[in-house]
Amino acid sequence: MGLGAALFATALVTPALATSASAGLLTTSPYIVATPGTVGSLLAQTDVLSVAGQVVQPLPAANGVEANLNSLEVSALSALPGVVVTPDVAVAVQGLPTGSTHPPSDVFLKQTGASGTWSQGDTGSGVNVAVLDTGIDPLPDLAGRLVGGVDLSGEGNPFHDSYGHGTFDAGLIAGNGASSNGKYQGEAPGAGLVAVKVAGASGTTDLATVIAGVGWTIDNRAALNIGVLNMSLGYQPLESSAIDPLDTAVETAWQSGIVVVVSSGNAGPFNGTVLSPGDDPLVMTVGALDDGGQGNPANDTMTKFSSVGPTNPDGWMKPDLVTSGRSVVSLAAPGSTIYNNYPSARIGSGNFVGSGTSFSTAITSGAVALLLSAHPGYAPNTVKGVLLASTLPGPVGNPVVDGHGDLDIANALGLAPVTLSQQPSLVAVPMGGTVGLIATWSGSSWNPAAWSSMAWNPTAGTAWDGTAWDGTAWDGTSFNGTAWDGTAWDGTAWDGTAWDGTAWDGTAWDGTAWDGTAWDGTAWDGSAWN
Repeated sequence: MGLGAALFATALVTPALATSASAGLLTTSPYIVATPGTVGSLLAQTDVLSVAGQVVQPLPAANGVEANLNSLEVSALSALPGVVVTPDVAVAVQGLPTGSTHPPSDVFLKQTGASGTWSQGDTGSGVNVAVLDTGIDPLPDLAGRLVGGVDLSGEGNPFHDSYGHGTFDAGLIAGNGASSNGKYQGEAPGAGLVAVKVAGASGTTDLATVIAGVGWTIDNRAALNIGVLNMSLGYQPLESSAIDPLDTAVETAWQSGIVVVVSSGNAGPFNGTVLSPGDDPLVMTVGALDDGGQGNPANDTMTKFSSVGPTNPDGWMKPDLVTSGRSVVSLAAPGSTIYNNYPSARIGSGNFVGSGTSFSTAITSGAVALLLSAHPGYAPNTVKGVLLASTLPGPVGNPVVDGHGDLDIANALGLAPVTLSQQPSLVAVPMGGTVGLIATWSGSSWNPAAWSSMAWNPTAGTAWDGTAWDGTAWDGTSFNGTAWDGTAWDGTAWDGTAWDGTAWDGTAWDGTAWDGTAWDGTAWDGSAWN
């Protein structure tokens, strides 16, 4: 809303609140107050003050502020045109140690072709990746390449990872193998790292802190030469990506020139489970496959935990691509929460095994560093276009399960530049609303009209050439007949024989495997993962 409108609202609302005998006695809670479509936090701050709320901090990346509000103030702000009020909910990292389905490995280096790029001199040198997470320990694998950081968690040191997740991600992005005598390395062992610490020993933070971390990354992009932002975390969306403040923040980062790589989430395998900010149409959203500890992508399978689109409520086609995320090996943070709680996941004295879309995201961020090192002039839309255009066929070939397919950085480096043109969501779909998937398909990376040329399809395998994706399968009546409302995809239409073959591990869908408390809330925090 405009400044004049904000001042007008002050005259109307503030006296009403001031005369309420109970207003000062109401309990306050933290919220994000945003004004989508504006720039910066000034208008949101004015609106909060107009209802006598307390501004905690500006969040310009989300065009909003964090504020402490009581229920009357929330109601008054929600009634103002152009204002969105979002609870400051918990946000969790998306990966933990798990029991192995195959021997722990870093075969992803062969799968993605990264190790082959090193022999050609490309190790990601000259590119810095911001890891918005639980901090990064200064381990030998990362020596000389921790170029900066900030601690927004309250613990006071971005280079102390008391949970262990951020260090694990950093190792997958840029570890050089020093802790394992070269046995376990990351995707881009020459890349630099920036620790944007938003969570402490619990591995959980809040929405405002994550948004503040994105804003800090934008503000320090030039000074620290940040080309990539890795966000291996998320939360179940409360609103459309058009008004979700975290989606707004990652779009601001993307448009500032930072390639934002985010996890789809570990809430699969059912439709509508992609987390925010992975539900944003601009950013690179990554799901997790199981490479089986072998090097041939043709033998990959999908993990059952990887979140699946279409996104809820907007119906975007996500994830964008998939890569290894099951039983991968990276760096351990000695003394951290997960190091202490999962001794069976330790490998030697310096490494660890874990599973989750977090780790697929980190591998992809490393691949982006390799691409930007070779092509420093690539804008985010070109990076995304080249990576999606160069994928190998995915394990199941479903746009809302494995996206465009398996990450292949070797293919990407050999591909002529192509640019993917996508726009942020402009219309907010209400939660529980209905959206036609033909409309979201038209605005997605699956529409050939979104690409700068047709040079993007020669190397990606049969999924991209001929008529496989340009006939009626995805742009005709199959997406036009039944609308997506968040529940239409999880009924009987999905429990026939098409889903009970080897692609989904047979018996995994039978009996009690998907029943009871195993899929509820805190069951994924503790021993249920191992």
